[in-house]
Amino acid sequence: MNDKIDLRVIKTLENIRNGFALCIQKKPFSSITINDITTAARVNRTTFYKYYTDKYHLRESLVRSTLEELSNDISLTPFQLPYNKINIANDALISRLEYMYNHKDWYLILWNKNMELNIFEDMVQLFEKQTRESIIVHNNETEIARKDESEKQELFARLFASSAMTTVKWWYEYSPNKTPKEVADIISNNINLEMT
Repeated sequence: MNDKIDLRVIKTLENIRNGFALCIQKKPFSSITINDITTAARVNRTTFYKYYTDKYHLRESLVRSTLEELSNDISLTPFQLPYNKINIANDALISRLEYMYNHKDWYLILWNKNMELNIFEDMVQLFEKQTRESIIVHNNETEIARKDESEKQELFARLFASSAMTTVKWWYEYSPNKTPKEVADIISNNINLEMT
């Protein structure tokens, strides 16, 4: 019996999410009402309020869960430096890109200006953080060398994250027939060009 209840809850939450997505594609978040969401989701207001206090709570919950799922999935294989030839583990990158492509439609909805949030930038920052944590470097002895190395690491993290996410967005919007491997190659080649 508990499994049936859990499945019904899951289905209801999916319907609310899908209803929200339909609304966001039509008009700005500030113009969307609870009635719009419940009508699109085919649930009543009581059901909606059982799970969310208002539309802001719904939006926050959807964004937070998406970023958490992405964060859990994008733990990157360590980057080997020196910077003149970045060694990006393509298998790991391809796996992340496959995951992201499977969520393409949802991400495009979240990146829609009607969300009235900059979730694309949140994802870039998430990639920056993951990249920083994945950089492997050799310790240098002098303080000047350590400072220089730290600056290069930060530059690499920012370049890689912004380049990867911009490439993913381009892939979704302009070249969806490219394979994850082709996109991984574009990202790897691009970051190597930027760092030379």
